Amino acid sequence: MQPQKKFLSDMDVYAKASLILLTLALFATENLVHYPVALMSLLGLVQMVVDRRKHWDTVSRFLFALFGMIWFPMLVASIATYEIGREMETSILYLHFLPAAYFVLHACRDAAVSRLVTAGTVAFVGFVVLDALVQLTLQSNLLGYPYDGSVLKGLFYPKQRLGLFLAVFSPLYLDLIVRWRHRMPYLWMLLIPIVVIMLMSLKRSAWVMISVTVVAYFALFLRHERMKLTGFHFSSVAVAAATLIMVGVLTVSLSPVVQNRLSTTLGILSGDSETVAEATAYRVPLWRTAYIMFKDNWLVGVGPRGYRHAYVDYAADTDFWVARNGIGQTHPHLLVLEVAAETGVLGLLGLLGFYATLGYKVINNTSWSRVPVWLLCALTAWFPLNTHLAFYGSYWSTLVWLLIPIGLALGSERQSGG
Repeated sequence: MQPQKKFLSDMDVYAKASLILLTLALFATENLVHYPVALMSLLGLVQMVVDRRKHWDTVSRFLFALFGMIWFPMLVASIATYEIGREMETSILYLHFLPAAYFVLHACRDAAVSRLVTAGTVAFVGFVVLDALVQLTLQSNLLGYPYDGSVLKGLFYPKQRLGLFLAVFSPLYLDLIVRWRHRMPYLWMLLIPIVVIMLMSLKRSAWVMISVTVVAYFALFLRHERMKLTGFHFSSVAVAAATLIMVGVLTVSLSPVVQNRLSTTLGILSGDSETVAEATAYRVPLWRTAYIMFKDNWLVGVGPRGYRHAYVDYAADTDFWVARNGIGQTHPHLLVLEVAAETGVLGLLGLLGFYATLGYKVINNTSWSRVPVWLLCALTAWFPLNTHLAFYGSYWSTLVWLLIPIGLALGSERQSGG
């Protein structure tokens, strides 16, 4: 390759990787992440128009199918709802994720771009962990954000998203340790800080996410490797597991706020309704209202993001949230119930198809050298029992539609060399 062409090619690789990594880093902010996504959406739209042949390759069709399973029920629900203007706007705006994902997909099919994106993401996750440790020990993180002694927020201050972010990217964190376990056998000790930080984030949803993800990762790894735990392997795993359990127990014993959160959570097992309500952060009324919405609008729901507008109409007379703020909540804080309430059976079928299609690709992967960690990250973010951010909300949707195309690109057998 001529020097000038090689220079332009290298610049193209670095520009694409930098744009994707900038998007990832800006998830630490409230709204800035939407600007690079808008640029990627524009670039993806141009690619769709200029090179239409790419639309019909297998990996692109797979992306379109996944997106359609989520978006088509949104569109139908928007048309059917009586508040057609508001819900239709949500569905139309959601469309910009498709060309952005298309751009990321074809950018990361270049092996040089995908290597940079993967390395940069792992480095950023490591930085998030380091920054949170600094905040925990010095009461202020590297950017000067304070720690109030309660919820550890790290780079995401003042939002409580640190635990959620680390839970989603835990497969990448684990994969780094697994890949380098032979050269650096004590690298597993990097799991110690993430255990401490996850506990101190006080996000019970994140605790559930990372627990499910760790089990899923190792199940996939063992299945792919056909590996049996020999005496050496078993002893190594046992020592690592025992150490992590001890670190977790020590963290709980030294942190009154974690003890209080665990104690409150265990209240869900009591028979007292008030204790259960407190244990679920008063989400039972949200779930009950969502169920009533679904039962009354079972086919297509009340429209995407319509829960917040319909809440008062469906809430009980003594509803906790209406009494507290007069308007209720923006979403049910349970992913599967949000989909049911806002897009009905059609949305649930689309979500089921999404899980089945992507899950099949994760389990029966033939193109990855190991576990398809990026797709596992996406499935973690959209775990059906998640109780945190809104499924149809722009922030969490942006994250998922960034993860999916990267995972599909890395699983493409036709990924080009860099």
